Amino acid sequence: MDEIHVVGAAIRDGERILTAQRSEKMDEAMKWEFPGGKVEKNETHKEALKRELREELDIKVDVGEHIATGYSLKDDRKIVLHVYNANITSGRLVVKEHKQVKWIKVCDIMDMDWAEADVPACRKILENEGLI
Repeated sequence: MDEIHVVGAAIRDGERILTAQRSEKMDEAMKWEFPGGKVEKNETHKEALKRELREELDIKVDVGEHIATGYSLKDDRKIVLHVYNANITSGRLVVKEHKQVKWIKVCDIMDMDWAEADVPACRKILENEGLI
């Protein structure tokens, strides 16, 4: 079974967190996720996250601490998602690949229909906030 490592960013703005809805063309179409993407060969998680967010959302970020790792199985692939805290340092959000992005209150995080691999990070964020 192939194992693919991807990274996601939990981008915060005070009490809000940025979510991205997968497009109709993506696996797990219309599910919500933390924006990010595939880690390329010889790339660190933080480098991959910075590159992916520039490519997908036209923003630059500072990447912080690791929050959680989640998994999902798709055909003969295991997707391993590593989610990190991040802050936008420059740019303005331009949606290029997702259907939409949305800022939501952290306390409402579990109201979204999340992609399977993102759920552990959602739970850890709520735990870290003392909300569960």
